[in-house]
Amino acid sequence: MTEIVGIHSVNLALAAGSGIQLRIRQGKLNRRQEAIIGLAEQMGCPVVFEAIEGDEIAHQGVALEVVPPRFQTEQELGSLLKVARDNWLFLILDGVTDPRNFGACLRSAASFGVHGVIVPKDHAAPLNDAAIKTASGGASLTRVFQVVNLARTIDSLKKAGIWIVGTLPEDSEPLPKIDLKGNIALVMGAEDVGLRQKTQDRCDFLAHIPMDYADLSLNVSVAAGICLYEVQKQRSA
Repeated sequence: MTEIVGIHSVNLALAAGSGIQLRIRQGKLNRRQEAIIGLAEQMGCPVVFEAIEGDEIAHQGVALEVVPPRFQTEQELGSLLKVARDNWLFLILDGVTDPRNFGACLRSAASFGVHGVIVPKDHAAPLNDAAIKTASGGASLTRVFQVVNLARTIDSLKKAGIWIVGTLPEDSEPLPKIDLKGNIALVMGAEDVGLRQKTQDRCDFLAHIPMDYADLSLNVSVAAGICLYEVQKQRSA
């Protein structure tokens, strides 16, 4: 099992229904801790009071044991795509292998209402404890699809009426100039090599984040958050 710590992360995981047992630090409770206990009881999650130690959890005094999220399949993705929508939003990670970067991308995806994160089976980070903890509850809120052939999956998304927007530092349009209000799948590549060529070839648009100092480059999870915010901004306008 996996344990999530911190007020905000525990709240999200409890709300998603993934809590197995909530641990609360013994002693006087503050209002936020009392609210978490109330939510746990509402969700049918057992609550225990313990002498919790360790810098990671002691300062907020809450820890939640959760059912580890699982990768969903290509077949489940296909079933999801049969649902008619006008604003699909997917995040595709092409070659992101660091679990903490993966977890941070999941956190951003959950924050901006992404309908699914898509990763390849090979050359991708595992959905392990490091990724789940970094996601801070986001892994419980966002579907993560693992596919055997990413290029084939992108083709399927396009057939379903979803525009593919790849991120590429050079020879691409500034992201704000691209219409992101329809059905969109954003594709983020690995920090060291970017998008693979066969992934680039399937993109309808290639975009970059305008920066004053482009040579500094952004961490992939930071870049994903910025791109998802641009989608939200355009859709809220």
